[in-house]
Amino acid sequence: DGIDKEVLAQRVAEAKFLRALYLFEIVKNWGQAPLILEEPTSPSTISQLNSGADFYQQILADLRDVMDSSLPMKQTSANYGRVSEAAAKHLRSLVYLTRGYQSYAEADDFKKAYDDAVDVIKNSGHTLLDDYAMVHRQANEENNEIIFNINFSAGAGWNNNIQTEFYLFVYREGWTDLGFSSIYCNDYASIMPTKYSYLLFDWKKDRRTEVTFMSPLNGNPATSIDGRAYGRNWFESTNGVNVAKGDTVIYFPVPGEDGYKQYTDAEKVAANNRGRFFYNYPEGSYADAGNDDYYKTGYQSFNAKSRAWLPVWKFKDCNTRYNSSGTVENGTRDIYLFRLAETYLIAAEAAVKMGDNSNALYYINQIRKRAMNNAPEGGMQEYTGTVTLDNVLDERALELYGEAPRWNDLQRTGKLAERVLKYNWDVTNITGGLIQTQLSETTFKSKYGLRPIPITWLNTLSNGQELGNNPGWE
Repeated sequence: DGIDKEVLAQRVAEAKFLRALYLFEIVKNWGQAPLILEEPTSPSTISQLNSGADFYQQILADLRDVMDSSLPMKQTSANYGRVSEAAAKHLRSLVYLTRGYQSYAEADDFKKAYDDAVDVIKNSGHTLLDDYAMVHRQANEENNEIIFNINFSAGAGWNNNIQTEFYLFVYREGWTDLGFSSIYCNDYASIMPTKYSYLLFDWKKDRRTEVTFMSPLNGNPATSIDGRAYGRNWFESTNGVNVAKGDTVIYFPVPGEDGYKQYTDAEKVAANNRGRFFYNYPEGSYADAGNDDYYKTGYQSFNAKSRAWLPVWKFKDCNTRYNSSGTVENGTRDIYLFRLAETYLIAAEAAVKMGDNSNALYYINQIRKRAMNNAPEGGMQEYTGTVTLDNVLDERALELYGEAPRWNDLQRTGKLAERVLKYNWDVTNITGGLIQTQLSETTFKSKYGLRPIPITWLNTLSNGQELGNNPGWE
């Protein structure tokens, strides 16, 4: 009551988009769940598990309604962050792409995924920015590449984006010169890159490398993604015990800096005697975390299970600060859910699955070409020959590091066990690795392809045992 009919219709379309998004999160992670479309009006201890096919049918119905609404293809600056037809079409392309791998897929799912993605690329008005750094520059977070995002602002109640705190290791434990500080904020250490991912990045020829990690670029306020100097590839003293405040405590040499070298054990001991810790950048094979990699040596107090590593920096927020209660304040960076670079990679993956190699090459190489812009050196190779799913997954890792849920990428393509067991040294190294796993090609198919339905929820139901759980989790 009291809402203009056109505005009401748009709000309903936005709500249906969000429902489709949430239902998609459910189905791709759990495969089955209760499909609840009406508001419950009374308690119930009985539930049901609807099939994945049912979920996709509802998701696509909701997205069709969004397409038929009066939402614009691209939102105006005044409505930046609201749902658009382009956002719905991007989501639908990913929905078709994901269903295309399922046993209940329809024959033209990959074709529909490709068509939707190409339509967004060609007709939405969204464009790739010329410089990857500008995509992630906090001062430029409202930009033409972003299709849909979660908005944060400095207003009361909207300034609590805590995304950035999960990308640092536990820097205030084990080094007397480092303590909780607004320079580096909280450190909940959820994201540790694998050696393979470090080796995948080219520091000289791929602009994305120096933007993604702590680097000389991110230590220069004029070029860093958060406009500050603290993104340098070293941690500065915040306590001033062994070295003066502001001086180097932990140093990660990176191939993108002048004078880069691998430090010898003697040089590292000498630095340590001055209160500094040097940890060499990983080199060699991803299958061998040698003694000079901080996979082996980069840890505090000789605790090999509490490592230090070169952190991801591209989500760093200049407004986030640490406070004495241990909570984070003033995080205002937007979170990008969909951006056009991913749309290109969806088109490339769908083309691979369709056997359309020429278009797979075209769309994956458009992302590759942009990554060369403003790189320290030229000469990064474009893809040639036949594009594979592994090429697409590698390019998604480079372009969307920390943005797209990697587990779902590997799950969707059926590559989870293959790539984890091949590329994650911590899983395959029995003596030195941190992660002992039951994952194999067999268990991926029989169990680990879906997440378990929470037993706490099943136990609240009178028919919970009857419903059972996902395969392998009974």
